[in-house]
Amino acid sequence: MSDLGNKEIMAKNIQRYMDSRGVSRKKLAADLNISYTTLTDWIKGNTYPRIDKIEMMANYFHISKADLVEKPHKENKAAEVIAAHIDDDTPEAERQQIINFIENLKKARK
Repeated sequence: MSDLGNKEIMAKNIQRYMDSRGVSRKKLAADLNISYTTLTDWIKGNTYPRIDKIEMMANYFHISKADLVEKPHKENKAAEVIAAHIDDDTPEAERQQIINFIENLKKARK
């Protein structure tokens, strides 16, 4: 069965990106101009955001929409941990490049 449209996966992914970026619900709701209650419903898995809201969150976190709607890959978690230990002033685009580089190295070993 497809993970697309799974409220629980979406909820976990939103929370994971908020945690990794140190963004509170209040800040994310304000930054995206959505209600705190709506965001909380997404994070609790009560409701699923519309595609335009998924795109807004993806742009906000500098990730793809797939990163929000799909189950994360195991290799990705290790890469994200490494990227999270880079200097705070490292731009998000560079962090993503590092994650992609690490994932490609892992694939090459297989």
